[in-house]
Amino acid sequence: MTRIKKKRTTPKPIFLDVPRRSEKLADPDSYESRKRRNQEQKKKHKSVYEKAREAEQSAGTDDQQRNTPLADKIRRIKRAEEARKAAAEEK
Repeated sequence: MTRIKKKRTTPKPIFLDVPRRSEKLADPDSYESRKRRNQEQKKKHKSVYEKAREAEQSAGTDDQQRNTPLADKIRRIKRAEEARKAAAEEK
């Protein structure tokens, strides 16, 4: 046989002065507001369509020349080498 434990009940319900959720969200330092802010800032995963579209755009930008000083310098050096090779072949 099992014994039934006595339940401790109070004659009056206890009402605590707990702030509502809206009041917690109004306070910028509360746990609720920090949790909501972090959920909004959380990284969103992209759909397959968006990933494919970005891949197409990035492939299109690779064909374009980069306009940086180093890239210009490398192009000048390559042109000079090609000119030297062309001059050497003509002789």
